[in-house]
Amino acid sequence: MPFTGPVEDRLAIRELYGTYADASWRGDKALWLATFAEDGRWTSHLFDAAGHEALGATWDGLWKDWASVAFLSELGSIEVEDDSARVRSFAREVVQTKAGAVFKLCGRYDDALVRVEGTWKFARRDYTLTIPEFPE
Repeated sequence: MPFTGPVEDRLAIRELYGTYADASWRGDKALWLATFAEDGRWTSHLFDAAGHEALGATWDGLWKDWASVAFLSELGSIEVEDDSARVRSFAREVVQTKAGAVFKLCGRYDDALVRVEGTWKFARRDYTLTIPEFPE
């Protein structure tokens, strides 16, 4: 079953994903970092960053050339067990660079979440790029 566990937890997890997307779209680094546990890890085809300091540095590296980002996500599954959860989600991103170029990405996140002091956080986000669209 793709959605299991208490409805209250699944709603709170959906709100975590909404917060992540909102922070990404608006370029709000502090809010984006707050979605991760202190030792949270984010991996992709470009990087592997663990902990708020490394995550923040990765954010800065990405945003140094970006003017704006559109970030949309859809949840494919949420499996809650006590204070941890596994979530699969799909992301569509459109990025406009400061130089005016636009590139687009589609990808999948396989995530591990943990409840920290009553709040769901990303313990690990593993991103797999599935469809890249880069300018020629």
